[in-house]
Amino acid sequence: MSSKFVSLAIAMALSGASAQAQTDPCGDVQEQIEVIPLGRAIQLAVEADLRPELANAEVRAARTERAIAALRPADTVSLEIEDFPGSGLASEIDNLQVTASFSRVWERGGKREAREALARRGVEVAGTRLAAAEFEIREEVETLYAEAALAEGRLALACDQIALSRELEVVIQRRVEAARDPLLAGARATSDRLRAEAEARRHAAQAENLRAALGAYWLAKDDFRIDPDFLEARVEPRAFDIADLSSPELDRLAKEQLRSAALIELERAQAITDITWNVGLRKFGLEEDAAVIAGASIPLGTGGRSEATVARARADQLRIEVERETLRQELIRRAAGYQRAALSALEQIEEIDTVLLPAANEAVALARDGYARGAFSYLDIISAQNAVDDLREERLTHLRTYVLNKAALARLSPAAHRPAPTSETPE
Repeated sequence: MSSKFVSLAIAMALSGASAQAQTDPCGDVQEQIEVIPLGRAIQLAVEADLRPELANAEVRAARTERAIAALRPADTVSLEIEDFPGSGLASEIDNLQVTASFSRVWERGGKREAREALARRGVEVAGTRLAAAEFEIREEVETLYAEAALAEGRLALACDQIALSRELEVVIQRRVEAARDPLLAGARATSDRLRAEAEARRHAAQAENLRAALGAYWLAKDDFRIDPDFLEARVEPRAFDIADLSSPELDRLAKEQLRSAALIELERAQAITDITWNVGLRKFGLEEDAAVIAGASIPLGTGGRSEATVARARADQLRIEVERETLRQELIRRAAGYQRAALSALEQIEEIDTVLLPAANEAVALARDGYARGAFSYLDIISAQNAVDDLREERLTHLRTYVLNKAALARLSPAAHRPAPTSETPE
């Protein structure tokens, strides 16, 4: 499962000393650091990962098998020597016989064409492994990229909280010095600011760890940035027709079905016996006596064996067909689940953006205005601001659900698992 590789990459990144967050996690982002979009990250990972190369090796091996299948059975040249001089009555050298012959198998029933067709199907099956390898890499990189973007989104929220807590701390300290607020209010403001800074450092470390795990896919030597617009750019509904769903595993099973059909045709061709004919020359003794010899051989009892192998191939074909339909049913259920989760998360995001957040921000404005007039306490401001922070965090959670489910749904489209041009295997 691809999540294994994602977990391993995260664990490797977490174990590195470079995973420590910077001193000021909310400092200005260095503009010279390269922004790597998702598409570029996937391309770099595919080029660096050895799984496509392994799949390419299987394709090359299958093409070699196709070349071998096109060959006819090898001819045979034989030399036989009989009646060597012995002792007694067998001591005469005139009894010596030397026979040289040439044999060739006459393949009947289209065996050679059937072998070639089966080998071609084998190449197609091997080709689906290349698409599957790239599909796995894309899934792992896409998940890590989304998680890294979400970690940076949480860091941005934490930095906003730091800015607000520092602003409130300054205001409250002035009121404490003017004896308008108790000392406890100032201590509480300082505590809130320190907690916000610690939270920002934690999110910065998580974002750095996830970037390191992502960069490990192409052994990135330099730091890079996640596309800052990655999350919001994906908040757009897109129709998906479940009837069009596809996956590398479905494609592999479809090719396996065709290969099984080719195997059945080959087994049927095997039921037609081949004829092996031979022609040669036989020399008798030391004289010039010689004779031309010829013959043919036909194997017996091949019909029953062929029927059994055809029955076995048909049973395997039926198994593959049932397996493919079972997988299709599972993918339909999975796609429906992705759709429901994505749509539900999108509805929650829209409600937060249009109803809940505006109301919460208005409550913060009223609380701060009332605090300035002495009508509310510092805790009233914090309570109103916490409601805003909770909504923004909840929005990020729904955004994560939407992005990951939408990406999983998109990967079930037919165009999502086509091999990249950089991974094509030469003939």
